[in-house]
Amino acid sequence: MPLPIQSLNNFPEDNDNVQMSSLGLSDMQIQLLGFSSPVREAKVIVSQKHIDLLKEIEKNQNDVVTAANMINNLKDAKVCNVPKTINDNDLLALKTAGLLTGSGRTVALTSKGRVALRDAYLKDPVNEFKKARKKEKFDLTEAKNVKVASKKSTFKKIWLTEDFKGEFELRLLADNEKLLQKGLMHSKPLEDFEVAYFIFPTKGKHSFWNKNVSYPLTLAFLNSDHEIVDFKDMEAEQTKSVSPDSNFVKYVVEANKDTFEKLGIEVGDKLEYKDNKIVFRKSN
Repeated sequence: MPLPIQSLNNFPEDNDNVQMSSLGLSDMQIQLLGFSSPVREAKVIVSQKHIDLLKEIEKNQNDVVTAANMINNLKDAKVCNVPKTINDNDLLALKTAGLLTGSGRTVALTSKGRVALRDAYLKDPVNEFKKARKKEKFDLTEAKNVKVASKKSTFKKIWLTEDFKGEFELRLLADNEKLLQKGLMHSKPLEDFEVAYFIFPTKGKHSFWNKNVSYPLTLAFLNSDHEIVDFKDMEAEQTKSVSPDSNFVKYVVEANKDTFEKLGIEVGDKLEYKDNKIVFRKSN
C-alpha cells in the first residue's frame, strides 16, 4: 500500500537520521525539501605505484602494536612499519594522498587506502592470495575428462574380515622337489583367501624369491607344529631372496601381500592343511 502523506513538521530535527530514501524520493527531491542527500564517495583513482607501495607496507605488519590495538578495540588496529626500501618522499606522497596515517615510519592504512588496496586485489586475476594458494582450484572440466577404470580393470575389491570363514582355498600344494622349486612362477594372481602351501622334507631356514611372479606376496613361515614363527614380504618379480629368522621352518604359506595382517593373523597362530584347505586357528 502507498505510504501515508506526512507533514514535514512531523520529521525529527536530526535530518541525518531520517531514511528519506525509503519514501522513494530522488536525491534532487530530497535536497529541495531541505534534507541532506546520501553522500556518495567519488571514485578514487590511485596510481599503480602507490598500490605497489601499499602492498609492501601492508606485508610489514608490526605484530606487537597491532595486537595491543586489537586488545583495546581501536578502529585502525593494524599498524605497519614502512620498509627501508620505501624512501621518505614516497611515504610523504602516500600520506598526502590520504592513503596512510601515522607519525614517522609507523603507519596505518586509512579507509581510503584499504579500499584502494582491496579494489586492486579484486581486479588482479592472479592476486597475491591466489599466488600463495598451494592447491589449485578444482577444475570440473578436467575432472570430467579423467578416465575411470573399466570392468576389465585389475583393481582388487575391498573385502572385510567378515568375509573370511577361517579357511584358505589352496592354489598350489608344493610337496615335491619340482613344485617346491617352481612355486607360483608364471601363475595368475591369487584370489582373496587363496594361498600356496609348501611342505619341506626337513626343518630349516628355507629361502624364497619372487622371480617370474607378477604380484607381491606375504609369506608365513611355520614350524613342525604348524605355528607361525615369522612373516616376510616379497614384491613382484623380486629376485632378492628372503629367509625366516627361525632355523626350524617346516611349512610355508604364501598369500597376497598384507592378507595375514588384514585378517589379524599373528605369530603364534596356526595354519594347518586339512581337506585340501588351509585352516586358520588362533593361538590361545
